[in-house]
Amino acid sequence: MLKAAKLFQPGMVVQKGKPLKIWGEAEPFAEVAVRFQGMEERVRTDEYGKWSAALPSPEYSEGEELLILSGKEILRIPDILVGEVWVAAGQSNMEFWMRYEKYYRQGDGFAENPRIRFFDVPKIAYAGQDQDFDYDRVGRWRNAAAGEIEYFSAVGYYFARELERRLDVPVGIIGCNWGGTECAAWMSRESAKRTGCPGAESFTGLPDGIGWEEYRQIQRENPLNDKGNPFGDAFTELMLPRTPSEEEIRAFFQAHPMPPQTLPQSQTLPGTLFTHMVKPTAPFSIRGVLWYQGESENGMEETSRYTDMLTALIGDWRAVWEDPCLPFLVVQLPGWESWWGAKNMGFAGIRKSQEEVADREKEVYLCSISDVGERFDIHPKDKKIVGERLALLALGHVYGQSILCDAPKALKAFREGQKIQVSFANAQGGLFIRGERLAALEITAKGRPVPFQAFVCGEELMIRLLDDNGEPLRLAFAQTGWYRVNLYNRSGIPAIPFAFSI
Repeated sequence: MLKAAKLFQPGMVVQKGKPLKIWGEAEPFAEVAVRFQGMEERVRTDEYGKWSAALPSPEYSEGEELLILSGKEILRIPDILVGEVWVAAGQSNMEFWMRYEKYYRQGDGFAENPRIRFFDVPKIAYAGQDQDFDYDRVGRWRNAAAGEIEYFSAVGYYFARELERRLDVPVGIIGCNWGGTECAAWMSRESAKRTGCPGAESFTGLPDGIGWEEYRQIQRENPLNDKGNPFGDAFTELMLPRTPSEEEIRAFFQAHPMPPQTLPQSQTLPGTLFTHMVKPTAPFSIRGVLWYQGESENGMEETSRYTDMLTALIGDWRAVWEDPCLPFLVVQLPGWESWWGAKNMGFAGIRKSQEEVADREKEVYLCSISDVGERFDIHPKDKKIVGERLALLALGHVYGQSILCDAPKALKAFREGQKIQVSFANAQGGLFIRGERLAALEITAKGRPVPFQAFVCGEELMIRLLDDNGEPLRLAFAQTGWYRVNLYNRSGIPAIPFAFSI
């Protein structure tokens, strides 16, 4: 009967310097003792057999054992590392497995390291989903070894590898992600309603007039809810390793017709993933959250709403982790044009929202990857640079290293005759343009393109207009659907998109 929550398994990593919070089940009203690193806490279960304990902050170590005792029952959990733990969360670009990552597939992105561990939170969107399908392949701690590395979030792996190298500590990544999911699913139902998430206000518990029991039974019989085998989906095997052609996609769906869906999938409903994936993971102590999401908000009528949604989500997560300053490192979405029929309709607004949240919320930082998008694929295959830039942000802002870790951010534009001067923050040591000319900048006067030349002078971008009649101008940098930024600071981080009217 004695058991601990699913996260507490051999091979796990626990957070250094924060209380070690442990919970599980035993006989009702039984005493439970928890021992780790010479510390002990005794608690008693409630009438349902639930228990939770908290030990003082452990110190960095390896090869530890956690003991949990109740009556004659003993749980021994060996091979525990004490180091740094981060949650890697979001949708498919965070979920994106090492199996498909560019450098790993080239044989140049992985070296075995037992001090890097990964736990994938099972994809569960309704109670009992993990009982309805085979989930044996997920919900376990794995280390960075051959045969295991394919299950890692690629962004999470490269982030962990950089932290382990720079801090010389074990690093654990908890993957809490689900491809194709919207922000509303990852926040509380209350926050979804408050921020006006589509479907949240009218969601009464009776989708399409069907009762909950009937709805749940339909979900239990729906093969699309079988989320226990990450590599069991033939479409994923086609889509993620490379960019298939439209002909290949059409041929795939002819050979693998999708079953008709008359009801929404559980993971699309407001609050479901917050309830069934986030809350069961908290309050496992972590250092912070890596957040890479927003692609599913493409086409949102009011993209400014995403500012409120992301702010509310961060607040919800901080509440369940009982940490009002829990760091969030947010990946700003890169450019793309189209992807198997879908068009980029609203990413500029989502990017602006991500920047606004990072500007106004404490301990939220923006990771710029505007140089690695792919024009005809919403899933860039290079996750190494994403993980390493996130690690740079963590090292600077969370671990206190004195490094340039933020992206160049345009502060203001000053115009004098035919000259425009754009000043930047996070440009210490000067900016540089990679290539022969600046990309992604458009200058217009009443919608008419204005030719220009651009060059860098120290920490500023200098622009000389080649056709100027004194009309008001609009400077738009990386505001189109597809672009690739090639303006960098000395840490090799690309500039954040911006727009000015002058």
